[in-house]
Amino acid sequence: MDFRILGPIGAVRAGRPVRLAGPQQRSVLAALLLARGRMVSVDRLVRLLWAEQPPATARTQLRKRISELRAVLGADRIRSWRDGYALRVAPGELDLDRFLDEVRRADLLLGAGRAAEASTALTAGLAWWRGPALADGTEELTEAEAPRLEEARLAAVEQRVTARLALGHHPQVVGELATLVRRHPYRERLRGQLMLALHHSGRTADGLGVYRDWRAELKAQLAIEPGRELRDLHRALLSGDVPC
Repeated sequence: MDFRILGPIGAVRAGRPVRLAGPQQRSVLAALLLARGRMVSVDRLVRLLWAEQPPATARTQLRKRISELRAVLGADRIRSWRDGYALRVAPGELDLDRFLDEVRRADLLLGAGRAAEASTALTAGLAWWRGPALADGTEELTEAEAPRLEEARLAAVEQRVTARLALGHHPQVVGELATLVRRHPYRERLRGQLMLALHHSGRTADGLGVYRDWRAELKAQLAIEPGRELRDLHRALLSGDVPC
């Protein structure tokens, strides 16, 4: 079985998609998958399906969703307790776990100075993403779980940029970083990486401009300064004592 939550929620058996009935069934499946074999309480599942306004028949409807999942996944996949349910997931069956395995491998490779292999591992890990995580679940599920998954994806993207910068691929990552900064303006690590990439591409003035524009925007909108790491990098660019 191949379970998927990094994009639309789904399951594939022997190369064929398992038919899931709708957002509620997909959301129950995703919540059980995210629990990694631990029990998910009935109360939590009810909240993920109906937020703070469950119908009087919520528990009956939830039992029906569980029964439907057992029918398409196999009766032995889901265990029941009085107060909750758990889904059995074998190692390697969940796309999130495969992604995280590659991220952990990349961290070890970067620590060993093997930047090219780390970049390859991160590219392989990010390839498991097929769109926004939990894309077709209930609104409550997406709001509760998607932000931490997206944070993990962005951290992996930043780590891949770090590996590519270590390889000296500065001009090649400038365009990607500029796009990422526009999409995620408050991630100062990305902004710092863009400043570094521009500097090492012979465009120090543009790198300083990235900082200047961001500082002006922060002062105008929030009356604060950029973070310490970005300020330190700005001073390094001014002095010419810039890390690789």
